[in-house]
Amino acid sequence: MIQPPPLSLYIHIPWCVRKCPYCDFNSHELKADLPEQQYLQALLADLKADLNVENPLREIHSIFIGGGTPSLLSGQFYIDLFKQLHQQLNLSDGLEVTIEANPGAVDSKHFDGFLEAGINRLSLGIQSFSDHSLKQLGRVHDSAQAFKAYRAARSAGFNNINLDIIFKILNFCKVDFVFHNF
Repeated sequence: MIQPPPLSLYIHIPWCVRKCPYCDFNSHELKADLPEQQYLQALLADLKADLNVENPLREIHSIFIGGGTPSLLSGQFYIDLFKQLHQQLNLSDGLEVTIEANPGAVDSKHFDGFLEAGINRLSLGIQSFSDHSLKQLGRVHDSAQAFKAYRAARSAGFNNINLDIIFKILNFCKVDFVFHNF
């Protein structure tokens, strides 16, 4: 019998501080308070509808929380979500849980809550270290906020961080790029 491949779960958070003009993902500019509890209930209802209770659940090895800007939601949202996911899904003991974070939409309080929820990998959407490029891209952060977010994440306890950089941004924005050491 052929073993099925490892299973992963994607959770989409559709809100952003501002919609970046280059983004093709289903995301919307936040116009009011985040409906965290309503969205949590909608995600859980969608999960329940998709679960097949007649067949044993395959083990989930990774979860990726993307968007939009998932880091807009509170740590408590993710604590509540993962409490339910642990009750309803077969999650691997070595589960990797990644959240996308915008450097302009996080602080140490968010990072503490994400870690408490069990999120163990951070994908920082820096895109570029050039303030000129970031402005042309319509990003809500600058390079100083990118460095600050990275340092805050490390200080909070994140050991697994990737920096999301747009390849060939130099050609797109026609600016010089200087790499800074963290």
